[in-house]
Amino acid sequence: MTLHQLKVFVAVAKLGSFTQASETLHISQPSLSSLVSGLARELGAKLFERLGNKMHLTTAGERVLVRAEEILAKADGIKEEIGELTGLKKGRIRVGGSGLSGASFLTVAVQAFRKNNPEIDVFLKIEGSGVLEKQLLEGELDLAMLGRQPQSSLLAREPYHEEEVVAIAPPSHPLAKRRSVPLELLAQELFVMNNKGSVIRDTVERTFAERGLSLKIALEVNILFGGRDAIRAAVANGLGIAFVTHCHARADIKAGRLKVVKVADLKLRRTLYMATHKNRQKSPLVQVLRDFLWTFKKAEGAF
Repeated sequence: MTLHQLKVFVAVAKLGSFTQASETLHISQPSLSSLVSGLARELGAKLFERLGNKMHLTTAGERVLVRAEEILAKADGIKEEIGELTGLKKGRIRVGGSGLSGASFLTVAVQAFRKNNPEIDVFLKIEGSGVLEKQLLEGELDLAMLGRQPQSSLLAREPYHEEEVVAIAPPSHPLAKRRSVPLELLAQELFVMNNKGSVIRDTVERTFAERGLSLKIALEVNILFGGRDAIRAAVANGLGIAFVTHCHARADIKAGRLKVVKVADLKLRRTLYMATHKNRQKSPLVQVLRDFLWTFKKAEGAF
């Protein structure tokens, strides 16, 4: 088998279509089918089966996909390592960021990295942490900043930043004028919340449930698409109380548009993790970006 065969097989597996894979890889469909058929013959196993209009992996195909992605990732790492040894800092690196990192600093950091490393092409994607973890595992990303600790043991992770999560309200709100508020009293208010599945919402709902309380949600906002601005604006206009990371409300608090509601015996924090696939962890390009992100945080005060 060849790396080319594995690359073609992975493309068909991901796209679920020989036609789409042919168009994506710019290979004629007969040639592509021949490569996949040759791989199946060599392995002595059927790799795909057609269900309706889409190709699906067999059990054998699923196992081959895992191994093929590992092999291709290692092959890319070899290319980058040899390039580094010969003094060539060239290549492409794919970076993912959760809503927290994307809204806070990652777009600025990537732009600074591009300026310092013009020969390296950087692709940036802002998504939910669950999606980014999946893409790290599938080799679609080289490094990601995740809003929650990844679950897979195949991913290397390290805490990058910890931030306090606070309740915010307009300064005129009665609870904002108190020194401290019991959680039971806060729970009687209406809330503006991130969409389900977001780290902050999951954390707040779990905390309330542990005390036998529930959230009365007046407005739900998708955090990935300008959501933090919408949440702060909604709170400032009296639509409800919200929980946000302190760094995202700092400017509004300083300007007097919002105020932190201090809740008795409630300390919520959120950790941002830098994650890479263990097979890609030692890639020279990944190391260059990783080192840059640590330096950027210290030098720029990213949060």
